Amino acid sequence: MSLTSADPIHQRTVELAREQRLVEATGPRGAASFVWGDFVTAPGTTVAGAAGRWSPPADGRAGLVVEATAGEGVRIGGQLVDGTAVLFLHPEDGETAAQFADGAEGVLFSYDQASFALQVWNPAIAADRGFAGIAAYPVDPSWVAPAAIAPVAPGRTVVIAHHRDPRPVEVPVVAEARFHRDGAPHRLVASAGLEPGELLLHFTDATTGGETSGSGRVLRIAEDATVLDFNLAGLLPCSFSPAWNCPLPPAENRLPVPVRAGERTVVDANGETIE
Repeated sequence: MSLTSADPIHQRTVELAREQRLVEATGPRGAASFVWGDFVTAPGTTVAGAAGRWSPPADGRAGLVVEATAGEGVRIGGQLVDGTAVLFLHPEDGETAAQFADGAEGVLFSYDQASFALQVWNPAIAADRGFAGIAAYPVDPSWVAPAAIAPVAPGRTVVIAHHRDPRPVEVPVVAEARFHRDGAPHRLVASAGLEPGELLLHFTDATTGGETSGSGRVLRIAEDATVLDFNLAGLLPCSFSPAWNCPLPPAENRLPVPVRAGERTVVDANGETIE
């Protein structure tokens, strides 16, 4: 059964996780620091938030060529660019990050290993948007729900769309998480996380779009988890910056109950939600 009274260790664990989330969100590669950038498909392309002029390499390597003067302050591998230099997608090929004079950083991104975007990150953008913190519900031990993580049939998928791209995409389902709330059964489908053995439960509930972000929230669990601690449910990156193109939760993960646990919204210094 769920926890019914406050556990000081659990309380502190959640508090520490939230403190770490805030640090990470505003860090050099944090969710609130994402500016975006652009795909570079033609020579001499300028990218918003980045100095220099960017071009695809003539030899077809997985990277981009930057042309800049010393006065523009572009550094790759700590070296000031005064002429041209190459930024690579893979570290085994060479340097993978560019630093700019205003504190921004550029890295490469590719869907297909054929065309490349320069992604730009700048911690200053969070302050420019008024970001001051992450509003969250008080820790509620009743939202630590015993769960059964069940395997699914091979090849099962769910259909999702993205904020800026409504075209449906099929995403593999790797497990189901089953739990009860107030005696009623619920289940959420899980996709694979970035870390080995990690599962992602991307869900909406009766608070979504009102008390909590309209993008839904995500709960990260281990594949051998025995509980779902919704106090650790977190906002998606698009809640922190409109530059993100987040997936929408699948229809299978729309909980009919209000989950008043976990992160709620991104807020400014007055505690008002930042849209």
